[in-house]
Amino acid sequence: MTDKISPQNIEAEESILGGIMLDPSALSRIIDILPADAFYILAHQHIYTAALELHHQNKPTDFLALTSRLSDQKLLTKAGGRNRLSQLVDRTVSAVNIDHLASLVLEKYQRRQLISAAHQIADLGYDVTLKTQSVLEQAESKIFQITAFKQDKFKPQVISTCLHEVFLELQQGHQSGFSTGLTDLDGLTGGLIKQDLIVIAARASMGKTWLACHFANYIAMQQKLPVVFFSAEMSKPQLIRRFLAMHSGIDSSRLRQNQVYRDEIENLKQSLMTLKQLPIIIDDTPASIQNPSRMCSVLRRIKSERGNLGLVVMDYIQKLGDRAAGNRAQAIGKFSGAFKDIAKEFDVPFVALAQINRGVENQTNKRPTMADIKDSGDIEQDMDIGLLLYRDEYYNSDTQHKGVMEINIAKNRNGATGICQVLFSPSTGTFHDAVVSIKQ
Repeated sequence: MTDKISPQNIEAEESILGGIMLDPSALSRIIDILPADAFYILAHQHIYTAALELHHQNKPTDFLALTSRLSDQKLLTKAGGRNRLSQLVDRTVSAVNIDHLASLVLEKYQRRQLISAAHQIADLGYDVTLKTQSVLEQAESKIFQITAFKQDKFKPQVISTCLHEVFLELQQGHQSGFSTGLTDLDGLTGGLIKQDLIVIAARASMGKTWLACHFANYIAMQQKLPVVFFSAEMSKPQLIRRFLAMHSGIDSSRLRQNQVYRDEIENLKQSLMTLKQLPIIIDDTPASIQNPSRMCSVLRRIKSERGNLGLVVMDYIQKLGDRAAGNRAQAIGKFSGAFKDIAKEFDVPFVALAQINRGVENQTNKRPTMADIKDSGDIEQDMDIGLLLYRDEYYNSDTQHKGVMEINIAKNRNGATGICQVLFSPSTGTFHDAVVSIKQ
């Protein structure tokens, strides 16, 4: 046992609580950086939590309001009683330095978290039943959770504390997700929404990787947020050539063979300069060693260095895991569930690519359905949006729909399903809006 005292700053905690009772508007300056758990004294946690609840209801956080709130919740005695709240007000001169006080309390809280994490990491080190790589990944995760500190958005909350945030979003009235740059697709899905798992499924050569590249490129350009592209199939150079084709308009098959015409050089240089500025990060870790824990580790580092993420892409889901496993559907289901968890943890849309069973090739109507997703398992249950791709010109050379891709929104957990059509160039991977009629 140790005689060391846990890091704490009781005086700063008292001054913060006194400050928000003297000046209720001061709470808005620290609400986004200081969680209730940061207070060392449990009574202080109760008082601060009550103040947060009042603030979210647009009510004052003065002495009388807090006393009444705590009394209604049967927590006034645990908070120290009326006399304790009165002392906090009497000892506080003003709330002018509340930002600085919050940083002092937060710093002590993080030190306590670090001590706790150190003990947990030590226990992991002693657990010989765990693989060393697993221990390292878990240890890294615990440290990153502290260094990239944020309030835990997954803790249970009463609905009243969430209503204010939802109301503000409704007031703003704009699209909740990131635009894909494709009007009809955005109209059906609402864009790529944070915490959603979006699955793009299609037969080989139908254009699913191109569509994922389009999403990645568009969000990187429009939102200026980091896009992380996990490619279990293609290498970095192969994927980069796809992005170059999209920006330069040079045939991707020629880029793969390093064939560039003289009059295309300047255009290629300009495309290289544009791509260089985009926050697109490519991870081409082989499928045999890629896993959700490893992906989380990569995402934590990127988020720590660059801030909030814009999009995560995985190409493709059936490539992962033990491909010789007896129950592939169950194995793939674990990955889809993990990807949904990643989307929630990092507050980002997660796009996972999936293969369609070759059985559709033997059907008269070769448009895939959700049931055609290879080793589907829990994929359909875990996904929020399912996009099934089909190009008639791939099967019918004399089709009237050359250069057209059908995107079937076959599942939309929070919106409409339906089919939209876009113009697609397989040689350059470019997508554009199209106004065409659908003939079934």
